[in-house]
Parts: sequence; structure tokens; C-alpha cells
Amino acid sequence: MDIRGIWKVKEVRVPTPDGTKVFTPDNPPEDERFESSAEFLQYRMEFAEGGVLNTLMFVPEEMREEAAKHGAVVREDGYAPIESTVWKEENGKIYYDTKIEGEVLGEKVDSFAEIPVTEDGRLLYSYGMILLERV
Repeated sequence: MDIRGIWKVKEVRVPTPDGTKVFTPDNPPEDERFESSAEFLQYRMEFAEGGVLNTLMFVPEEMREEAAKHGAVVREDGYAPIESTVWKEENGKIYYDTKIEGEVLGEKVDSFAEIPVTEDGRLLYSYGMILLERV
């Protein structure tokens, strides 16, 4: 499957002591404990050529000049990359660099995590916590 292009967040799944809560752009969280989940619902993910994975945030037109003063590069579509990492495809599976480093029992841990593809062609990103669909 060719995943290159832009994907939007369809839902964010948040584990809680009471079970998993699912938030969507149409059903955002109201509890301030889940503010970061609400913010992520607005992001887009760009699987770019050359194995670059950009997290994009929309910048309202009235804020673009100010954002540029602070070094943000706002694209023509109004989105600015706020974080970048690497993605790759190996043996028919897709992976991204989580940038998580460490060791287990003296062995270096691989920082790449798989992005499973669902039967309907969506992506399970961030250890299955974020469901992405193509724009």
C-alpha cells in the first residue's frame, strides 16, 4: 500500500481506568484532562517522499505572519510542520521512528514502531492510539 500523502486524524483512543475513551473531530473531549487529545484531533500527518513523516498543524490566516516571525513555515494549504520524523516500509509493513531510545537487558531497543493498516485502508498510528484516514 502506498501511504505517501496527507492523512487526517479520524479518532484518538485514550486508555483510562474506566476503559478506552474514543474522541473524534465531531466528538472532542470536554474534560480538560484530555486537552492534548483534543489538540491532536486537529493535526494532519504527511508521509512525504524520502521517508519523512511530518506532523502538520493548521495555522489560521490571521496568525500566519506571527507564526512566520517565530520560524514556522506555513505552507500554501495553511498547515505548518510542527514535528518531523522518519518512516519506512520493510517487508510490506510500515514503520516510523518514535525517537524513543533505551535498552532492555543491555540490548538497545529499536526506536521504530509499526503502523498497522486496517482492513479498510486506515492507519493505526502511535501504538494504535490514533486512527488516520487519507485526506
